[in-house]
Amino acid sequence: MNFIKKLFKNKYLQDVMIIFSFAMITIFMTYSKIKTGNIEVYSDWSFHGLRAEQIFLNLKRGNFLTFIATDAFQHTGVGNFLFYPTVFLYPWAVLRLFFKPVTAFYCWYGLIMLATFIIAYFSMKAFSKHRIAAMVFSLSYTLGSYHLYLATAVFGEFIAASFLPLAFWAFYEVLFRNDSKWPWLGIGMSLIIYSHILSVFITSEIMFVIFVIKLIFDKVSKKRFLALIKAAGLSFMLTLFIIVPYLTDFIGKNVTSAQPGVAPVMIKTLMNVLEASFNNNVSPSGIGLVLILTAVFGSLWILKAHSKILTAIYVLGISLIIVSTGSFPWNVLSDTPLGMIQLPVRYLSYASMFLSVILGLAVKDLYESETFDTTFKKGMVPVLVICIFMLFYAGFHHDSLNALKNSQSQFLKNTETFNQLPDRTFVNNSNYDYLLNYPVKYGELDYYPEKARRSTGVVSYNETNLSIINNIVVVGRKKIHVSPLCESNKMTYKLHTRKQTEVDLPAIRYKGSYAEVNGKKATLIDSNRGTIKFRAKKGINTITVGYSPSKSYYVGIIISVMTWISLLVLAFYRKGVFKINHG
Repeated sequence: MNFIKKLFKNKYLQDVMIIFSFAMITIFMTYSKIKTGNIEVYSDWSFHGLRAEQIFLNLKRGNFLTFIATDAFQHTGVGNFLFYPTVFLYPWAVLRLFFKPVTAFYCWYGLIMLATFIIAYFSMKAFSKHRIAAMVFSLSYTLGSYHLYLATAVFGEFIAASFLPLAFWAFYEVLFRNDSKWPWLGIGMSLIIYSHILSVFITSEIMFVIFVIKLIFDKVSKKRFLALIKAAGLSFMLTLFIIVPYLTDFIGKNVTSAQPGVAPVMIKTLMNVLEASFNNNVSPSGIGLVLILTAVFGSLWILKAHSKILTAIYVLGISLIIVSTGSFPWNVLSDTPLGMIQLPVRYLSYASMFLSVILGLAVKDLYESETFDTTFKKGMVPVLVICIFMLFYAGFHHDSLNALKNSQSQFLKNTETFNQLPDRTFVNNSNYDYLLNYPVKYGELDYYPEKARRSTGVVSYNETNLSIINNIVVVGRKKIHVSPLCESNKMTYKLHTRKQTEVDLPAIRYKGSYAEVNGKKATLIDSNRGTIKFRAKKGINTITVGYSPSKSYYVGIIISVMTWISLLVLAFYRKGVFKINHG
């Protein structure tokens, strides 16, 4: 008993034990999946998996930076590395240098999960100044149904979700409590930008609503307003290397991205969300039983709490559930800037986060009540909390393992022709490379030129973009298939031309694209496919095409790195500003 009392007095040891618990949960979540030797591939998995694979192949060649797809995405040179953040895919790629594909993926998955546990814990601890509230929040948010769904394949949002608690805690500090915490807001937003651009849009949108509500019911001092501006400036400096390619190669260059607009088929009804949540299904339309019960009964605790802030958080959580469904007028707003989000269910990440705050603080109040009036009882609360959340997680884990173990009949087969990736398939260490032979399930045409994407009036596969995907070179009026020699950020073709003629290669052209013919730089001309086109001389031509970023890109990297270093130095000398944990 004396040991338990001493433990409760040692605040650092308590944090260590809680983090150790998170680590054990993460190992439980990942090790058994590694043992199956299989990965389920569906939805966005192939898009992110192949981007990680391209980075890995370039790292093997000694090149750290990846700009375009050469080995992956059908050797088209598409620039999804330029316009879709890749920072947090690098750990996956680095793990591939040391482990087989299946082990590398699940280790990366575990690292992101553990990071989410820890960031959520310390963010909530800083907000509530209570470990139990922080622990409950972290477990509820990280093991929430929607977050577990993201973890299966939707990796952009999955990574971004790790940093939402940090960004919103820092925003709360700047707007309501300690505005000197503005560096954390800049850091939090930057880490989201490093993960998923649409999550930045949704996060900013919700923060703007909170800011406007604050203006309506109170006032925002000049000091707090300046702190918000400083946070934005810091975020700009930290993400300059991501911003620059948009400025140089995307904006005004007729390059397409994922298609905006909210399609009616993508809108879930409120009943869909409630049903999936009460069934505790891991799905894109539910937040899980614990959080939906918090949404239903949280009002009883809110009435007793008498707190404007907590009431606002609870109302935000409920409102975002509604916004994620057809109860919100998405049919009217689809063609507005709000339609950029494409999938309204993305708001469920934020609803889960706000409702997890309410749940954490409600459990904290129970913990401090007379019900738990002894040291032993208080010591049992963390154990009970972990057991309850793991009990809810166990069903999903069991089903997921069974699917992985019984997947033999759905293993991915090799293909040498254009075949769409199955809706649901499985890979292991033996057939993992087969993924390179398929177009990804969603996003193969993202960041293609508008000429290739819309040339036949549709945004799906058509004659023009299929000719690029199938590596068709147009020499004069003749079409031939040529497989390039792939290197880091460049590809080499060998062609024999009988006369001087125009050559149109199946490689996407951006502002930074170039072509060298027999070692000499070629002048590029317009192509009706949006690809690299030039005039070749008669004879055997060795043609190298690739992408070279502007000098401003490298300046952006230097500025971002120096800003991170400056923050570390300031963190060492000004600990009060960067201190996140309390209690």
